Amino acid sequence: MKRVAVICSILFAALGCQKPQGSVDNLAPETTISVDSIQRSGDLRLNANVHLNWYGSDADGYIDYFNVQVNDEPVGKTRSNDSIFTFVIDAGLDSADVLIQVSAVDHEGLEDPTPAKLWVPLKNAAPSCRIDADEIAPDSAKIVLTLRWDAEDIDGNETIVEAEVRLNNGPWAPIDLGQGLLSFTLNASGTSAAVYQNGFLVDTALAGAAANDTNRVFLRVKDWAGSYSEVDTSSTFYWSAKAANMLVLNSQPAYIGAQYKEWLDSIGDAYDYVQMDAITGIGIPTYWNPSMKLLFEQYERVLLFTDATQFPNNGGTDYLLNILSPSVQSYVQGGGKVLTSAQITSSMDMGAINDVYPVSGSITSTGQARLTNDSSIVPVDTTSSAPSVRPKNIVLGVTPVNPAADANAYYTAQLTKIAGWTGTNTVGTIRSRNGEVYEVFFSVPLHQFSRSNSTNGGDLIKHVLENEF
Repeated sequence: MKRVAVICSILFAALGCQKPQGSVDNLAPETTISVDSIQRSGDLRLNANVHLNWYGSDADGYIDYFNVQVNDEPVGKTRSNDSIFTFVIDAGLDSADVLIQVSAVDHEGLEDPTPAKLWVPLKNAAPSCRIDADEIAPDSAKIVLTLRWDAEDIDGNETIVEAEVRLNNGPWAPIDLGQGLLSFTLNASGTSAAVYQNGFLVDTALAGAAANDTNRVFLRVKDWAGSYSEVDTSSTFYWSAKAANMLVLNSQPAYIGAQYKEWLDSIGDAYDYVQMDAITGIGIPTYWNPSMKLLFEQYERVLLFTDATQFPNNGGTDYLLNILSPSVQSYVQGGGKVLTSAQITSSMDMGAINDVYPVSGSITSTGQARLTNDSSIVPVDTTSSAPSVRPKNIVLGVTPVNPAADANAYYTAQLTKIAGWTGTNTVGTIRSRNGEVYEVFFSVPLHQFSRSNSTNGGDLIKHVLENEF
């Protein structure tokens, strides 16, 4: 049996004319029904939404209302001359025929004994699906990819009962309907990926992935008549295999990243490297969240090297430290360790940074604080093995920070204060949990401390990795 909803446009049009005075016998009214052209077979059969019109006439009176019936089931009374019928074809059926009957009732309650009848041929429409139109940067995925998808059906989105995805030539796997943000993280095997929807894990190992190669995502949906949509396909993206347990993310120019890589190579700890560029879009994920959260979770330690460049975010721009704050917070709460070296400016909005990183606001003052090339940043604990380091050149516009309530000062700067600048000189903070350090933060870029024949930023990074983490 077909289910039907009737939406009537209420048109209270009095039809016919008053019965002549003195007439004795009431004549039954007549009813007609019509719809635009009907094709009873093939793909041109009407879909589930049908607009019908009907008319009544009475030779000796006027029409009061119409009785409408669908497949021997009364739908109700209406004074309208038309209705939109929404039919739902039963699950498993591709097509159906529905009988519509309309009978006019005159002002004395006499109903047309020969209702107007119309067989309406219905054919299920296949659903459609779409992977978001945003192009995936070919080298932005690394080991994590996030995309958005949706689906629709002209017979009603509620008729869509299944959605499935596939990686390359792998098997189809079900995903949940109604959760449009889909993420994949390449597994250590390099041949499968974990699947997340709206940031929550739904499948641990979807086969078909290709590490260190190009990949594509395929999507299809099915309705309750068993009709599949056409398959939609993502643009091609490259998946890099995870090679180490430490991630290095540099959002400064590549030549600065080269300095950090040189130091890290000399330290000898293996690392995976991500270079981001706000202008070209290199390394920027299509969706920051949950992409960066899922990326960080693949590693034991994360090193962030950033400056005051603003990156595209939610239709605007923002500092990378702000953008990454939710991901960093989730990561450290899960046991991860983060070393951050960032350029902080006095005008930077610290709202999203405070307490996520081990800082609570920056020091602002008129004038300027700077580091000369014969001054250093030095450890607060002078008995530790932490090195003091000097900049290669004068560092202008140094902005010290306050430690968060649960953090401590780690490094101070031997500042030269210009034009009335006042404030404390903490440029490094450290945070521990149960006696174990899990966050170190510097408000000065460590690549500036590359003075030859002296301890440098690389020595400081080495100390953190080997003694703090």
